[in-house]
Amino acid sequence: MLKRIFTIALITGAGQLFIVFILKYISQHSSLEQVKAIGQMDSLVLLIMNIIALGLQPAAMRNLATTREWKLEYNNTQSARLGLSVVIAVFALLALTDQYYLVFLIAPLLALSGDYALYGRGYPVIGSLIAFFRSAIPFLLVFIWVKTEQNGLPWIYFSGLIIAYLITDLAIALFLKVPVFPAFKLNDLVLYFKTLALGMVSLSLYFIGLGVILIASYFYSTAVIATAFVGLKFYVIYKGVLRILHQAFIKDMINESICLKIDQLSAIAGVIFFGSLLIFPKAFIGFVFGTQYIDQQLFFILLGIAGLLYSLFLSMATRSMLLKKDNIYMKVSVLAASLTILSSTVLSFFWNNSSSIAISILIGEVFWMIGLIKIAGSFDDIKKRSLFTSQNLLLLFIPFGFRYLKGDLLFYYFIGFGIFSLLLLFLHYNKFRNLPIQQNSL
Repeated sequence: MLKRIFTIALITGAGQLFIVFILKYISQHSSLEQVKAIGQMDSLVLLIMNIIALGLQPAAMRNLATTREWKLEYNNTQSARLGLSVVIAVFALLALTDQYYLVFLIAPLLALSGDYALYGRGYPVIGSLIAFFRSAIPFLLVFIWVKTEQNGLPWIYFSGLIIAYLITDLAIALFLKVPVFPAFKLNDLVLYFKTLALGMVSLSLYFIGLGVILIASYFYSTAVIATAFVGLKFYVIYKGVLRILHQAFIKDMINESICLKIDQLSAIAGVIFFGSLLIFPKAFIGFVFGTQYIDQQLFFILLGIAGLLYSLFLSMATRSMLLKKDNIYMKVSVLAASLTILSSTVLSFFWNNSSSIAISILIGEVFWMIGLIKIAGSFDDIKKRSLFTSQNLLLLFIPFGFRYLKGDLLFYYFIGFGIFSLLLLFLHYNKFRNLPIQQNSL
């Protein structure tokens, strides 16, 4: 089972780390305006994806995982997604005021993607391969382009998205043996209203991440937004990897023992993320993001804290969905997102830097975590997860020792966390190797 988890993490992580290093290269070889523009376009693409998904996608994943007539469920879902995407595409007319709103034209192509069905039907490895290509292709084109031309990067990114989705939409349809274009029925749009609560959850979680940039861009300088985009892109990638891990076991997460093990795996990732930024900030930031961001250590450390908190009780979000506690889950998520947006706006008037944006993300994550515990948790759940996380946090004395003795250097970062990771593997291998394997069936 660990082999399967490792495969998913390797494929997904490779694609996402590729993005991070391309952003690092762009930041070093292009202007802040170009980085900010890519950030705005990327945020708009994620907004479109979240609107198309709304509550329909998580509800469909829940149903696809449990029903035999899954192809009918899939076709109805795709029909509704396509119908809404056509409406969204009309907003491309806003390009008359801002050229980047042309990105709304890609909405139907995003809607035709059936990647969520891969996770619902128990094919997370295929899903991670799809995610890899969708991440790699646009940024690979940007990387090639920036070597000869430093302008027009957002449009190269946009072109890469079109190519990536054309290829992968077709690949998903062939694999699942379903039509690329669903039989459209207007009344399928009603499905969105039936899952409106989960839809508000999806939109809210978008704003506790890259979505906050769309609001913050009106209150913060170009340099701050460019830094925030680079950091939040990595943060969203980190959260996305954890969500893929959880989606890989969605059929089994009604069982608390499985939820605990998945949260413990997530917590390990959170400890490594947080520890890397806290103990070796200069080495980690310089290696991953570029030396020009080293003076923004507080911003990245705050994101590390937020990432650790996010990882601890994430299974409770999936359980809330599986237990159909949609309305209370919606209220918690909307309030958390509102706090994120409000705090980032208010802080801009007193402390106009990237750390203010990180603080707003941290506030949102804390409130969301507390809400999840109230919805689907118990004191025993908190105790088990906190104890496991505390034990692993104590093991950070190993990389800390290297930092204390040898300094904040990349070589010792890899040595320290390499030993730390091997020790975790030794201690927890037996715990995770017996996680259940879902049975796939087309």
